[in-house]
Order: sequence, then C-alpha cells, then structure tokens
Amino acid sequence: MKHSRNYVYQTAYHIVWIPKYRRKILVGDVREFTIKTLHQIAEDKGFEILALEVCPDHIHLFVSIPPAVSISQAVKCFS
Repeated sequence: MKHSRNYVYQTAYHIVWIPKYRRKILVGDVREFTIKTLHQIAEDKGFEILALEVCPDHIHLFVSIPPAVSISQAVKCFS
C-alpha cells in the first residue's frame, strides 16, 4: 500500500510495447539505454517500476502509478 497526503492506494498496470513487425532490435546497447531511460522517467514522474523485462522483440513493464495520473497519461510519459 502506498500512502499520500490525501489517499492510500495500490495500483499496478502491465504495459507491453512491441516494435513494428516485431523486429528484434532491443539488444545490446539499445536494451541498456531503454532500461536506463524507463527507470529515469519513472523516477522523474514518481512512478514505481515493479517489474521490467526487455526482450529482443518487446518490452513488459509492470508499474505502479498514483491515482492522480491516468494510465493513458502514464503511457504517454513512457512513450
């Protein structure tokens, strides 16, 4: 459970991104850059990454987002 000044919440969203034509481009330096960037965005926006898996052809992100932020706004932040 997360606590804020005005609310208590527990949210978890599973977000999946797939590159066009499921090309295997998320390897090596691109993979490391993607992981670093997603963690930096989450830290800046106050989100908590519960699990992150970057496969060669897709990304799984399991994230907790405060209720003041809609899921569509959170996905836009990460995109």
